[in-house]
Amino acid sequence: MSVGRSIGRIALLVLSGSATLSLIGAIAETANTGPTPQIAGVTRPGPVVEVAPGEVVPARTSRQVATAPAPARDRDFERWLRAISYALTALAGFAAAGLVVLLRIASALSKIADRD
Repeated sequence: MSVGRSIGRIALLVLSGSATLSLIGAIAETANTGPTPQIAGVTRPGPVVEVAPGEVVPARTSRQVATAPAPARDRDFERWLRAISYALTALAGFAAAGLVVLLRIASALSKIADRD
């Protein structure tokens, strides 16, 4: 087996494998298997309050300010954007694998033409 044939086989294996995994990723991103999980709001510490000497301090000294999670619309948009990028990667991988197959077919046909 020549070096060119082995490189072609390895390239075909890598391209078709990565394209298949990208296709699986696109399907997994678009699958709606249940309700979207609710993301809890992130808390950050509020301003520090000074305490006078002798003053009774409650157990919680710093206030927590809640921030709202990202809207569901933005999460859905990001999910679909990831799915589209996976699908385009899969399409490019399958096209490249098809090109490798066509090059191997052309090589085989040229060898047949050289025999005559």
